[in-house]
Amino acid sequence: MRRLCSLLTALSIGLAGCAGVKEYEPNEKGKRTLFMPVVRSAAPEPVYARTRWVRPPDNLPMRDRPGAEEAPALQTAPRLRSVFHLSLKNSTLEETARVLAATSRYSSYTAPSIAAEKISVDNLGTIDELARIVESKAHIQVVVDHQNKEVRFLAGHTEPPRLFDE
Repeated sequence: MRRLCSLLTALSIGLAGCAGVKEYEPNEKGKRTLFMPVVRSAAPEPVYARTRWVRPPDNLPMRDRPGAEEAPALQTAPRLRSVFHLSLKNSTLEETARVLAATSRYSSYTAPSIAAEKISVDNLGTIDELARIVESKAHIQVVVDHQNKEVRFLAGHTEPPRLFDE
C-alpha cells in the first residue's frame, strides 16, 4: 500500500513538472518592453534623526558679574511670567489657592477661617494678576511669594504692623 501511494505521488509530481515552458511572446509586433533605471533630479529627502548635535547647556550670567553696569535696564526689567486662564465656578478658596499655586508649581496656604468660602473666577493673566483679581472678588489678602514659591490666602486686609505709634 505504501509503495502504491509513493508511486502515485512520484507520478503526479513528474507530470506536473513536465508541463510545457511558455515561449516568450513580444508585445505589439515584436516590440520588447524596456525598463529604464530611476533617475533623480534632486537629492533624496533627509532622513529624520532623533539625535542632534547641540552645544552643552551653560549657566545664565549673573547680574553682578563684570559688565552688568553696561546694561542698567537688566536690573529694573520685570520678570517674564506665563499667562494662564483661571476658570473656577463655585469653588472654595482653598481649592482656588491650590489651583493658582499649581499654575507656577508653587505650594499654597489658606487661612482656616476663610478656607470654606466660595468664589467663582473666569479670568486670564499672570499669577500676580490672577491673585489681585481673586483678592478683590473675595475681599481677602493674597500674597504671592516668588522667592519661597508659595501662594498664601489670608483673611481680610489688615494694616501692616507699626513699631511706634505717635
